[in-house]
Amino acid sequence: MITNLTDKQKINWVRIIALIPVLILMMYAPRLWVSTKGFPTIPLFDWWPILKYPFDYILGSFFFLIQIVYIFQNKRWQGWAIILLYVFLALVDQNRLQPYFYQSFLTIFAIEIFNRKANPKKILYAIILIFFATYFWSGIQKVNEAFYIQWLSALNKHFSFLPQWFLHVFTYAVPWLEALMGVLLLFNKTRKFGVLFILAMHGTITFLLFYLGYGYNVVPWNIQNMFSVVILFWTLKTTNAFEFFIQFFNKQKIAILIFTIALPLANNLTGFYDSLLSFHFFTADLNYYNIFINEELEDTLPDDIQRFYRFENGKAYIQMNEWAQSDNKVLFYPEERIVKYMDVYLRSFAKNPQEEGLTKLVVYNQD
Repeated sequence: MITNLTDKQKINWVRIIALIPVLILMMYAPRLWVSTKGFPTIPLFDWWPILKYPFDYILGSFFFLIQIVYIFQNKRWQGWAIILLYVFLALVDQNRLQPYFYQSFLTIFAIEIFNRKANPKKILYAIILIFFATYFWSGIQKVNEAFYIQWLSALNKHFSFLPQWFLHVFTYAVPWLEALMGVLLLFNKTRKFGVLFILAMHGTITFLLFYLGYGYNVVPWNIQNMFSVVILFWTLKTTNAFEFFIQFFNKQKIAILIFTIALPLANNLTGFYDSLLSFHFFTADLNYYNIFINEELEDTLPDDIQRFYRFENGKAYIQMNEWAQSDNKVLFYPEERIVKYMDVYLRSFAKNPQEEGLTKLVVYNQD
């Protein structure tokens, strides 16, 4: 039974469960992990080395294979190799910083940051902070007008047979219910309720994804979290709710608290640090862009880009998500610096890239 495991066994199972969805999603979106493709790689730094064919394929294949080896051998050097490879590959192309990949590698980081002789409960508490942050911050980040508008619109579209008062109340309750799931995990008396709420949420999401016929790439992530929360929390007993935050306080705990508390808080208050890396999941307030192209640039872009032209009032534009999903099978990474990089890339095909009016950036998912 997965609920009758030692702390060490829990850590091992959560480690394996974190890797399997990554491997599945790498098979689903293999071109995300190579640089030789139609959609450009977008490095964090212009000077960062970008491997070209065949070396990008070799590195991507090695990254995939070492995770399989790590599942069975579980050597610490393998875990660190995976973490460092992910960091390198994410710096080469920031579109790889999708939430499901990020959570999995943060979980591996929380395991391997400790040496193998460390008290297993130290490692377990570090992992638990990641899952607390996932639900708590994902709920808090949903407290915004864009989420309320888009969520209510979606409910009206698919569940219009329900009373309007219920749809309104449920819409405004969703962020707080999700944040509450994270809080319920902290207390002995409420922990199992929190697990059941989380299972119900992920189960409902998975059902709706198949029912609506899209978003299959997040199904493995939902299943991963369903198994993980049962393993981590169902039989867990603690002295008090703050035990996860203050017990075993050392440099490893500080590192995990930075990723799970300090940086998400900084994002929520100031916008510092990337939104998706702050557990800003499905919050509806992230900006996704169309880039409108003027007639001069429209004729000079390569054919493999022109096939993504769409038209509005006779003006050509490219939807970044559509283009990104064609090659990468994931959404365009929603940070301003990323769309500005793509704007510069598209303008580079013009005779005078600095000419005004070549392109226009338009957010299409916000009112």
